[in-house]
Amino acid sequence: MISVRDLEIRIGARVLMSDVNFRVDKGDKVGLVGRNGAGKTTLTKILAGDGQPSQGKVDRGGEIGYLPQDPRTGDPEELARTRILNARGLGDLLAGMEKATLDMGSVDQKVYEAAMTKYSRLEEQFQTGGGYAAEAEAAAIASNLGLKDHILDQQLKTLSGGQRRRIELARILFSAAETMILDEPTNHLDADSVVWLRDFLKSYQGGLIVISHDVELVEETVNRVFYRCEPSSMFITWAGRPTRSSVRPMRNVARKTAPSPRRRQTRFSYRRPSSVPWLARQQPRIRWFVALRNC
Repeated sequence: MISVRDLEIRIGARVLMSDVNFRVDKGDKVGLVGRNGAGKTTLTKILAGDGQPSQGKVDRGGEIGYLPQDPRTGDPEELARTRILNARGLGDLLAGMEKATLDMGSVDQKVYEAAMTKYSRLEEQFQTGGGYAAEAEAAAIASNLGLKDHILDQQLKTLSGGQRRRIELARILFSAAETMILDEPTNHLDADSVVWLRDFLKSYQGGLIVISHDVELVEETVNRVFYRCEPSSMFITWAGRPTRSSVRPMRNVARKTAPSPRRRQTRFSYRRPSSVPWLARQQPRIRWFVALRNC
């Protein structure tokens, strides 16, 4: 769960957005759309706790999985497989079990007994956390994202930026977080992986906020849209998917509500579909990214 109240974000002297109010609960799947530079990525960083707003408050409930555009988190010496499994606290346990297994081959009786005791303790914790079934689940996610075993067995510092990003995406999808915030999750994925990701997000039961230029992914996965169109001060939200015929009136409303040059600020106002008749009347499916180019 994420609840935003009276949020304001400033970049230097510029007010990027103000009076932002919304809530994302379990089952809400939000597509955050708008022109490049409209503040979408800055907003997601603040929602995830990686930044602070100028004013206002963000309340977070439960675990949040956040995929930034350029993830560089994690110990560079850590194996990619361990990084993914540690989303549920299993990676270090499994590594400890493997080390204890090696120590059990020692001819020193004390080393052997200590290794046996350690292995039993770690295995119990590992099984409590999901055990080998969870390990298989993580492996399946990684495979569907194009991460082969030889990549998973490498240290993070040896991987390319695209591989690191897929590792982070796999970790977040495996984490079973109550809310996921994904900034361009299809970057560095091949066509098969993108299709698999769409299906995964459609079946995901938690809250989701996604920024993506992949039109099909947003069309097929979201049930709410937060749309900002500069230079307007309006932030329109509605349930379901917008239609091609909604693009022009949406732009017209945005333009009519644009602030005067003498007093320019960005205000987000919540509009329910029932209060915007031309939104409520639209058909459910289009390729609506034309709105992002022409607003």
